[in-house]
Amino acid sequence: MQYIQFKEIKHKFPKDSWLCWRNEKHGGEFDEDWVIYINHDMELQNLNLDEPFTVFNAIENQGEINKEGCFAILIEGNLTAKNIYNYESDGSICLCVLGNLEADNIIVGGQELYITGNLTVRDCFWGNYNHGDLIIKGETKAKVFVATEGYHYDYKKERISADFFLCDEEEDDFDPTLPAGLFTEEILYTEDEADIENLFTWNDWVSRSTAIKMLETNSSIIKKDIQLLSKEDQEYLELAAIPKYFEETVFNDLASFLSQLENFHKLMAIVKLHKEVYQHYVFEDYEIQLHPDSEDGQAHVMFTHSSGCIFFICIVENENNRKVLSAVYRENEDASFVNVFQQGTTLYYITSLNILWNDVLTRAERGAYFYNKFLETVKPTEIISYLNLPIVQEKYNNYQDADKNNFWYEGNCFLMRRHGERGLVGSIDIGKERDAEIFDMRTYCFRPDQLENPEKCNLFYASSQEELTNDSYSGNGKVFKVFLYDWELFRESIEWYSKIGKAFTAMNEEYLEEKNI
Repeated sequence: MQYIQFKEIKHKFPKDSWLCWRNEKHGGEFDEDWVIYINHDMELQNLNLDEPFTVFNAIENQGEINKEGCFAILIEGNLTAKNIYNYESDGSICLCVLGNLEADNIIVGGQELYITGNLTVRDCFWGNYNHGDLIIKGETKAKVFVATEGYHYDYKKERISADFFLCDEEEDDFDPTLPAGLFTEEILYTEDEADIENLFTWNDWVSRSTAIKMLETNSSIIKKDIQLLSKEDQEYLELAAIPKYFEETVFNDLASFLSQLENFHKLMAIVKLHKEVYQHYVFEDYEIQLHPDSEDGQAHVMFTHSSGCIFFICIVENENNRKVLSAVYRENEDASFVNVFQQGTTLYYITSLNILWNDVLTRAERGAYFYNKFLETVKPTEIISYLNLPIVQEKYNNYQDADKNNFWYEGNCFLMRRHGERGLVGSIDIGKERDAEIFDMRTYCFRPDQLENPEKCNLFYASSQEELTNDSYSGNGKVFKVFLYDWELFRESIEWYSKIGKAFTAMNEEYLEEKNI
């Protein structure tokens, strides 16, 4: 264990760590500061990052060293601890572990926590305030993951898994039911203690300082018997509760395929929930097109592979003038269409078609459920009422002017187009910044279906505004119509839509107050 100046040890820190890039950018700003350096695996009880020398007391000449100059701990190995915490979230000692970190609880803020391996927290990870950064190169696992008041972490959660998330930027109402179901009573504020009219963070319901005091005595801050369902469990139960609409969807020969006729009719009934005669989605390397009966053609489903292989399902009349279901395919662009069930067709094509068919039926069943839920939630009259607020009509009233078409509220960008502006339907767009090398956003757009007497709202989406994602919704400043077959987008859009009312109401009140000053 050594106490060494940063300039002597900085070559061991990851190049993309805040300490390294800031030090380089500012001409050796931290070179004279001090680092506790441990070049082996470490096991300890509690680590207070505000006062690390209470634990790391094996440093030679400790009485002569400049303890106040310590600004980082570097462990070249794995770290195992019971609890890690610090009170001061405006600025505390950084922790860099060149390996894995395991702990029962971590409550930090005001520093960079950089782990090159995995982070495993058995109970609660809690990062607080926008002066703190969590950088994990491996996987992060926790029972409860909390991020409050602008704490920086992987917002996309691509490598973060937890049973429960309490992240300020994802909440609007901060319902106390969630923290009350997770944390012990000692660290919870009562409704009398909380400012219920001005809730803006989970800190309003949970006392961070009390939680740390409990960790110092090795007391648990998480309930042993959590009765709440995780978000994943809730989503699973919701999917399981969707009524079965299609029956006997599997086929392996012509007879079992012909029995799918009723399912085909049911599918076309769902297709008609949208007005468009051309509907589509992407599944693996296939583009799937669904077309109801119309003047433009007969009802059909077509599966087109990027290689040129096509499956086509529709209704035809057989030799007995009976309407039956038909499936034909071609192997590539140079081949002719043949019946999927003709003698000599390999099992591969029958199996592939069955997989595609079951996928479209599953998507239609779930899609109809979430699409109807979307229509019940997102009302055109409500969209238009927000667009008629003074803040939109008087301030953010030009969709083509970047200075007059959007505002930010609680980490979300709200972009708006007044109903009827330039002869177009109104639109409220919600964007969230993506983690990318350049500024980029995911965006949902809620738009009435027509100018006069709109009946419902349509959903548009862009997974990236800079074409940085590899899906069919990635576009250079464009958004794309969402059909119900991408049911996950409808489910998520309902959650995003709930942010509109709070944002527009708050911003409009602020605008009116400023206007009347």
